[in-house]
Amino acid sequence: MSHRITVAAALALVALVACQRMKPSEDLLRDARQAHERGEDRAAIIQLKNLLQQEPGHGAARRLLGELHLAQGDAASAEKELRRALALGQPRAELLPPLVRALLGQAAHQGVLDELQAEGASPAILAWRGHAQMGLGKLDDAGQLYAQALLKDAGLVEAHLGQARLALLRSDADAASASVERALAAAPQHVEALRFKGDLLRTGGKPEAALLAYRMILAHAPGNVQAHADIAATQLQLGKPELARQQLALARKLQPGSPVVLYAQALLDFADGKHKAALEQVQLVLRAAPSHMPSYLLAATIELAIGAVSPARAHVQRYRQAMPNEPYAIRLQAQCDLREGKAQDALALLEPVLAVGSQDVDLMALAGEAAMRLGKHEQAARWFGQASSLAPESSMLNAASGLSLLHQGLDGRAIDALELAARKDGAASRAGALLVMTHLRGRHFDKAMAQIRSMEAQGDNPAVQNLKGGVFLVSGDLAGARQAFGKALEIDPGHMPALDNLVELDLIEKKVPQARQRYQAALAANRNSLPLLMALARLEARVGSLPAAIDVLERAAKAHPDAMAPAQALATLYLRSGDAAKALALAQRMQGQQANQAPALDLLAQAASAAGKHAMALDALQKLAVLQSTNAELQVRIARQHMILQQKPAALQAARKAIAVEPNREDALALASALLIDSRNFEDARKLARLAQQRQPAAAIGFKLEGDALLEEGKLAEAVTVYERGLGLQRNGPMVIALHRALHAAGKKEAAQQRMQDWLARQPSDQPTRLYFASHLMQQGDHAGARREYESILQRDPENVLALNDLAWALLQLKDPDALRPAERAYKLAPTNPAVADTLAWILTESGKPARALPLLKKALETAPTSADIRLHYAHALFRSGDKRAARSQCEQLLAIQGLPQRAEVESLLARL
Repeated sequence: MSHRITVAAALALVALVACQRMKPSEDLLRDARQAHERGEDRAAIIQLKNLLQQEPGHGAARRLLGELHLAQGDAASAEKELRRALALGQPRAELLPPLVRALLGQAAHQGVLDELQAEGASPAILAWRGHAQMGLGKLDDAGQLYAQALLKDAGLVEAHLGQARLALLRSDADAASASVERALAAAPQHVEALRFKGDLLRTGGKPEAALLAYRMILAHAPGNVQAHADIAATQLQLGKPELARQQLALARKLQPGSPVVLYAQALLDFADGKHKAALEQVQLVLRAAPSHMPSYLLAATIELAIGAVSPARAHVQRYRQAMPNEPYAIRLQAQCDLREGKAQDALALLEPVLAVGSQDVDLMALAGEAAMRLGKHEQAARWFGQASSLAPESSMLNAASGLSLLHQGLDGRAIDALELAARKDGAASRAGALLVMTHLRGRHFDKAMAQIRSMEAQGDNPAVQNLKGGVFLVSGDLAGARQAFGKALEIDPGHMPALDNLVELDLIEKKVPQARQRYQAALAANRNSLPLLMALARLEARVGSLPAAIDVLERAAKAHPDAMAPAQALATLYLRSGDAAKALALAQRMQGQQANQAPALDLLAQAASAAGKHAMALDALQKLAVLQSTNAELQVRIARQHMILQQKPAALQAARKAIAVEPNREDALALASALLIDSRNFEDARKLARLAQQRQPAAAIGFKLEGDALLEEGKLAEAVTVYERGLGLQRNGPMVIALHRALHAAGKKEAAQQRMQDWLARQPSDQPTRLYFASHLMQQGDHAGARREYESILQRDPENVLALNDLAWALLQLKDPDALRPAERAYKLAPTNPAVADTLAWILTESGKPARALPLLKKALETAPTSADIRLHYAHALFRSGDKRAARSQCEQLLAIQGLPQRAEVESLLARL
């Protein structure tokens, strides 16, 4: 009891001392204001938070804290504090300007309009509404509101700056500059106007003049951290990184943890090539100020530079939710699309922007690249040509224009463009290389070699010698090619393209040991070179030495534990060799090292699925979908995992998501249709089919889906009619298969057979359709007919495992002693496939060799423990080998299965045991 009294007394004493040390609220508020006036906003924020701990309802403190958060770039925290101040009775008229700026800082443009709904039509209110409409993309409405505001107050800085931003969006820098000058005429020391002027001068190629504008801010506001950061960025642009660091150090003294300072440091680190440090800085900004929109763009820029396309896309999309029409953000998203091979998406994004008259050269160049990748060479030439005319000094654009003309077959114009680019960049440039390739295309070997000599004269290097080797190679001079590639390696022993080309020559001449030796010799000099290890692994896999390839990749993964490329390649080979457990362990390790990074998640999903860990695969795919929300293929993969897990409603939802992203994606449509049909929801299945018909009236897919629904509904005649309509639009194997199924189900077996045979006679290389027909004949008991079709398939594709396996089964049914030959070939090609092992084992059992069959069946059963067919064959083989006890155990396990189709056979076998 005495101890408790002592503790209570001590606590009371501590509380009393604390109370005696606390300053009055008004003193704390005064200290915070004085700190702010000295430019010490960090100290001011600490004082205000102390004040609000002891008096949470202090409205003036809430207001000042909100204003300080806004100055530091944390618009979300600013809005929260300003709204609290408003609720505590602070004057709305005084709070409205910072509150609107906080909403605009979060790109909450509709929120601004809602906030101002009952505010009348003062000049400032009109200007703010203009800002909001501009953010919503309603540029004409914004322009009218600014004009109305200036009619009421010709000196309103907000309206002039609004007009300046509007002019920039319309690519009119002169009009923007004029508007800023009008703003400064009305308020010469207005910080935002001075900053706008500096930004215009900096982006307009006048960094020295921009520095004067930023320094004018510091002349009357020396504690303005943003001005220090802008000066640092401008010094960086001038190629003076040391001055940039000095300026940033001044800013850091004022506000060490300010998001503005962190952002500027990220810019400086990025310019220095310190990508990891830059990304860490910008992530700190986003943690402190999640609504700081420029940081999303900078993060995306850094991530693209290091090849992290998925997070870059996520950051760009977050920015574009708020600012959908910002050209730089559109450019970054287009680059993400192109990096991921989505040229069509990139073009769909860029074309509407360029159609309204954008003069952005970079957007035009990206549109040209996207069009060229899609084979739209005339369109590519138009975009590259326009970009070149706007930036005639750009050798890159002239080279790109030449390349697009080259693809159109306009070689003369292409050569003109390439020669212009080569003259500007020097002959030993990409343009020079393109010019060489243009001459090669025309088989003008002498002109190509003349260009090479010109490039050599300007400075020989391994790239030029490698290109020279290519000219010799195309002209048929293998000795000359080998000599040129060898010279490239003399100049630079680590020049991979030349080394790769020499390896290719070795392989052409079937000198595999010599090719291998080249990489091994290079590795002797650079033991842990990742490019060399990857190249050697590719060589081993290419020549069929999978164990050797795996050994090399294991070495690469050990030497470079954080690198994704060797891990992905190694996991792929593990899966090819049937070692799903090793692939999964590797994928889990990479996921641990690169948590929630897209390549690691993708690898984990593949490995987990192959290992039968479908819940784990689904979890990885769903995390990946958060990063790649517009990836339709990913949603299809998610749907398939849900189906394996018997989660059919979730599978349908994922398939619908895929269709929402890509409405014409046939595998997603087919999957959604199959799921609807499986649930007997024929009406929705037909609706989906008819929607597909409306979207693609010239395609067969919609009619196939409708026919599938009718067929399963039992409306056989209608299904045949619909399939016939689809076949009339697109004559392809899937439609022929669908029509064959419908005719057969309708009892028109001869017609079905005839249509299928007619198709295969006209399309003898249609292997999937022939495989379906062979399987159909097997099901109908026509093993001789099936044999003919499987043998036809194998004439074109001797290593088709499915055809080999089923041919072996057909021969077994025909009691042909040759059944063992295709079964053993299939097993050699796919030793981990339980169905293939089962076929071989049963043929061995039927041939009186159950002892050879048993280990095959045991392994197959371990891989596919739920297969009743394999378990039954295992029981027979055990019985025939004399192990009746083990055979009985297998039979008892089979009889425990409800609805077992082979129950009679199992009971018959059990009776003999």
